[in-house]
Amino acid sequence: MSRVGWLFAQMARIVGAPLPLSRDADVPAVVTVTEDLVGAGQFWTRQYGRRNGFPQVIHSAKRFAGKTGLEEYLGCGLGMALTVDGDDKALHFRSAFYFLSILGLRIMIPAWLSPGSTTVTHADLGDGNFAFVLELVHPWLGELICQSAVFRDG
Repeated sequence: MSRVGWLFAQMARIVGAPLPLSRDADVPAVVTVTEDLVGAGQFWTRQYGRRNGFPQVIHSAKRFAGKTGLEEYLGCGLGMALTVDGDDKALHFRSAFYFLSILGLRIMIPAWLSPGSTTVTHADLGDGNFAFVLELVHPWLGELICQSAVFRDG
């Protein structure tokens, strides 16, 4: 996490802290995925242990909606349209654009106001293990956040 990435993650607390808040490494983590009955998608809850204090819990919802057919809602009306591609080892979810939903209106956030390009990769590591990698790269400021974790299914 760069200094600017850390600052951006702290500012994103106003929309529910959808990004990791610390640079802690080698801490326990749990991911829970449940069905979103209303949005016909999934709720993702990620709990990350921290060296000090309570764990950080990040919530989001993936829903089959919008121009790309898949969106991730981050909190307080903020979301991103996703494209999906894959290879024989991984799925890659990439931000196509960000949007804000207010009072039933959807406002696309201009690219120059966005935090950059987000890519989330889910890679099968075999033996019930998978890697989760989140990368946020700004066109001028470079890599802001790169979070990686290995999880075991079950």
